Amino acid sequence: MESDEFAGMLRGLKERSGHSYGVLATRLHVSTSTLHRYCHGAAVPTEYAPVERFARVCGANGDELVALHRCWLLADAARRREAGTATPRPRPEPAPAPDPVPVPVVATAPAPRAPGEAARRRLRALLGAVVVIGLIAAASAFVLNGRRGPAALPAATTSGSAATASPTASAPPSAVPSGAASSSAPSTPSPSPPPAASVPAPADDTSAPFHVNVLTDNWGSPCGQWFLSTRSPAQVAVPPDTSADVDSWAAAQQGVPGGHLRLQLTAQGADATPVVLHAAYIQVVSTRPAPKGNAYTPGSGCGGGLTPAAFAVDLDAPAPRATAVPAQESTGKPVLSTFPFRVSATDPQVINVDAATAAQDVSWYLDLVWSSGDRQGRLRVDDHGRPFRTVGIRDAAAYFHDGKRWSPTTPDL
Repeated sequence: MESDEFAGMLRGLKERSGHSYGVLATRLHVSTSTLHRYCHGAAVPTEYAPVERFARVCGANGDELVALHRCWLLADAARRREAGTATPRPRPEPAPAPDPVPVPVVATAPAPRAPGEAARRRLRALLGAVVVIGLIAAASAFVLNGRRGPAALPAATTSGSAATASPTASAPPSAVPSGAASSSAPSTPSPSPPPAASVPAPADDTSAPFHVNVLTDNWGSPCGQWFLSTRSPAQVAVPPDTSADVDSWAAAQQGVPGGHLRLQLTAQGADATPVVLHAAYIQVVSTRPAPKGNAYTPGSGCGGGLTPAAFAVDLDAPAPRATAVPAQESTGKPVLSTFPFRVSATDPQVINVDAATAAQDVSWYLDLVWSSGDRQGRLRVDDHGRPFRTVGIRDAAAYFHDGKRWSPTTPDL
């Protein structure tokens, strides 16, 4: 059974590490009972992020991480099948407004007119015409609001780890949308996000034949990972010992991903029906000069660069595009993969994205264009309903922690 195999891999990693459930729970910020259920097959995590953190704390290598990721995907698919999640039924179309019932007009003989009666009749006719025009306008508004006619496809949004999409066909989106929502401003001073803009609401029917899990911290090690913060070195806490805690550390320092934002998207079908992913489009919400601040890296003395992601995005380009780049497989041989991809419940696809900017503050989404049989649509991938955000650090003072203090350095971008 998929969940038993997954639990067995977790137990093997835990036993090899020599850590107790209590130690692991403290480092991963979860309860001991939750880890116990995961390691004994009583539950399967609904997101991959805690699984990867668990594996890294236990010292898993690259091959083990790949095998564990695939094993979790199969266990998660089995969990979904057992849960029997019902596909949301489409909302019934509202009944159209009834046509106005004609009122019969009865002809009557004109009565003798008193002096001034003609003027009063003209005034009454004019007022009646105004009332009729108002009623027609109100009825038209009711009909237009009550019926849904053809409209442009609005993008659906992801909530953290799962994404949905509208099944309506859509032309490839432009590089810069007419409007989209930006992330909210933090409550304490930090590099402020771009001004907010409006985004089209998701379609009513958001059932999609596949879902996407998003890992926003796709770094094998802290080498090359930077954050921009308005805080001075004296105000920034010592970086954590494990990469699993980097996100929470950066958030506590009011840090924004600097230079690069590395994502890992895992697309998996809802059932055995294949879904074809045709392309990925970058939707830039806003671009402005990067705010002033200092750049901090949780790594120290890392040296060489990291293996390039499967897709790289130059956010400084006039029309940013996701460009395929060589990715390192477990065999050590670089492989270039690009669209289209085919996914199903038993055939997931992992897509790495490295979005970079040198000196801009860019808020952006990623849209996946898909088709399945006679259905097609577009799935929006974002950061818990907000745009992703990447800030350039080319002109920022950079620091790394030498074990005692924050020391100046040069960003290894």
